[in-house]
Amino acid sequence: MDCFAALAMTAGTNARIMPNFFKIVALSALLVLSSRPVIAIDQSTVAPAFDCWEPERTFKKCAATGADGRPRLTRSYLTRLRYDRDGLASVLLWDGIDPRKFQWFYVRRGVAPVPVESMDNGPDYFEDGLARSRVGGKIGYVDRKLNLVIPATYDGAYPFKDGVAVVCTACTYVSDSTASEGERGWYEGGQWGRIDRKGRVVSPFRPWEKGKPLEFD
Repeated sequence: MDCFAALAMTAGTNARIMPNFFKIVALSALLVLSSRPVIAIDQSTVAPAFDCWEPERTFKKCAATGADGRPRLTRSYLTRLRYDRDGLASVLLWDGIDPRKFQWFYVRRGVAPVPVESMDNGPDYFEDGLARSRVGGKIGYVDRKLNLVIPATYDGAYPFKDGVAVVCTACTYVSDSTASEGERGWYEGGQWGRIDRKGRVVSPFRPWEKGKPLEFD
């Protein structure tokens, strides 16, 4: 007999004494259990909301949104993932309702999938050990353990190169529908600067100027 059944029986027996007390206890227990983090979900208990794309086929209902708003892959799909030597796998999730919405994620065993930017029709590369990750509409950088090591505070960001990355604030992404590889667009406007792998500003931010190449000291 589980804890909720026991609570219900006890509440019925003592209904004349403390009915409201047992209702509160049962509700509190339910809230505590529902707040526990879950890495993998069971298709039979949670309605999936995402499809997983692979070159050979698309797997329907492979993931659902967790309590924290982040997707969780079903146990059956987790067994399909192929991890590299760093223990990473990648997956492309399609919105189960609107197929025009999709997002690449990196996955580690026991860690919730982490969203990353797209590059060359796949997930962002790890350049200098870091990849771009969008959180709450802003971009930061994660390491290979999927830790957000540079906070997501930028509206635009490019991959690291030689220890530094070009980033911008209050900038706007312009999509390039003709691009077939690499970055599928660029950023315009706002303030631009460069940061190092620890997130420190190494080139002071300055306004973007249309038609002028970005040059930093």
